[in-house]
Amino acid sequence: MHSPHQRREPQRGVLMAAGLFLAIGLILQGWRIWSLNATYDQGLFLQEIWNGHLGKPFESTLASELSTPVLVTGEALPTLGYYHLGQHFTPLLMLWLPLVLLLGVWSLPLIQVALLTAGGLVLHQLAKEDLEPRLAHWIATSYFCAGIVIGPTLENFHDLCAIPLLSFSLLLGIRRKNPWLYGIPALLLPLVREDVGLLSFSFGLWMLLRQRQTWRWAGLGLCVYSALMVFTITNHVMPLFGSEVSVRFMDERFGQFLAAQNGRGSTVDALKAMLSQPLLLLQELVQPIGATLKFLITLWLPLAFLPAAGVDGWLLMTGPLFVALSSQGGNALAVNLRFVLYLVPGVFAGGILWWARHQALFHERWLKRLWRTALVLSVLFTITGNPHRSLSLLIPDSVQPWVYVPPLQQLQRGWDTRELLQLIPNDASVAAETQLVPLLAARRVLLRFPENVAYTDEAKQPRPVDWVVSQPGFNAAYAPAFERNAAWVRRSKEQIDTLLASGDYGVKRCGSSGIVLQRLATPAALATPEDSITGARCVTEQFNLALAAMQQHGDATPRRPPARTPADSGRSPATP
Repeated sequence: MHSPHQRREPQRGVLMAAGLFLAIGLILQGWRIWSLNATYDQGLFLQEIWNGHLGKPFESTLASELSTPVLVTGEALPTLGYYHLGQHFTPLLMLWLPLVLLLGVWSLPLIQVALLTAGGLVLHQLAKEDLEPRLAHWIATSYFCAGIVIGPTLENFHDLCAIPLLSFSLLLGIRRKNPWLYGIPALLLPLVREDVGLLSFSFGLWMLLRQRQTWRWAGLGLCVYSALMVFTITNHVMPLFGSEVSVRFMDERFGQFLAAQNGRGSTVDALKAMLSQPLLLLQELVQPIGATLKFLITLWLPLAFLPAAGVDGWLLMTGPLFVALSSQGGNALAVNLRFVLYLVPGVFAGGILWWARHQALFHERWLKRLWRTALVLSVLFTITGNPHRSLSLLIPDSVQPWVYVPPLQQLQRGWDTRELLQLIPNDASVAAETQLVPLLAARRVLLRFPENVAYTDEAKQPRPVDWVVSQPGFNAAYAPAFERNAAWVRRSKEQIDTLLASGDYGVKRCGSSGIVLQRLATPAALATPEDSITGARCVTEQFNLALAAMQQHGDATPRRPPARTPADSGRSPATP
């Protein structure tokens, strides 16, 4: 037995690690929002939750921009009344509606960081069931130092942030023989998002193969429940709201298996195609070999690799790991994106189960040195990677070519941008560039500019937005290294020139902080000098300054596109 003092000391260490994780996470997320480094998905989720208080939960014009008719076929405008449930089935998000109405844009970072912190605390409770206090402390500390946890914590808000908390609670319920603690998370996991059912299926498989007789039947039931939920939601519920699963997601992630069907099909079609092409499936699971090995090494680095020798961790993440390795596209093996959270429960719960059988090894000095070194490397790799521009106040966004915006400049642009946006009424329809989307998302109609400036209303009639906002200077600062920012400057200029030439819009404000256009009631409704020739000249000057800055840094033909991430593009891996 351990003395009360021996138990309290590690407990304080875990609480300190959790407190630091929570505080640093909230500070960095707050900085991302203030400095305009939070982007599209932050606004998309805010809009669909905020609409719940209007009796229209999950409605989002931002999500509509990613729908099949708009993004894939290009045959339609974004639609008012489109529900994000066609892309991802996430009913639990509505739990956060009261907090969203209370705190607005600041609510989602609080929810995300708090849920992932709580997941680490439940992991510590799980570890204490079978491990000595100091070893349990090391496991929990490893969670808070892991790049596979830190990266998703600092990302734009996502629906997967509840996975660790629910997963570790489920496993704790099994360990404590508490049917309620097990049953509630088991029921809720597939409702986090449709493909999380693959994770709960993996838990059921592990219970079936590795647990005592009393839990094996529960494991079988969890497998059946999870499989039915994934099948029913992806094949019958989500198609009620859109065709994104069968048309867009399957092609993006499993198009190599569905080539005979032009990349289209249901989740069942994708599974059948995989089974009918075993050699192609094997090739996809192991190639590219270098990227796959790097991915697996990064997964197990926070636990110093040793628990990877156990079978439990691999069983606990069987389904999600299969999908990650068999999917095409760079996001599938990205270790700082939200999708790696599917694998976090398997890594750390598997680590606990391995250490429960090897606790004597923990007292070896070489092991602690190895583990400590692994934790330091995990943190260093994460910091130097500057996940989601959360550390851009200290770390350049690019070294070659050099792109670094000083902290005071980022602070000032956040202030100036908020002053600029005060011109726009809270209920007006807006098209704005992606860095502005989170600040404007608490409204029914918001589009991303320059991609769209019009939408279809509830009467199925096309309507132009009331306001357009562009910040050529913001994008020009990143254009030397990132092709997409350079393209946004050029396309925004073309769009704004077209809008002004049409006579339907006038310049409401123009300056170094940005350009605001307002739709005019009539072509002659130019109320101030800024809405006339002076305003048009200012717009031309601002874009000329941006283009000149790009050319000065050798950006006439940008060479390095940024990584395509859901945080920037709004795209997500396919539902398996």
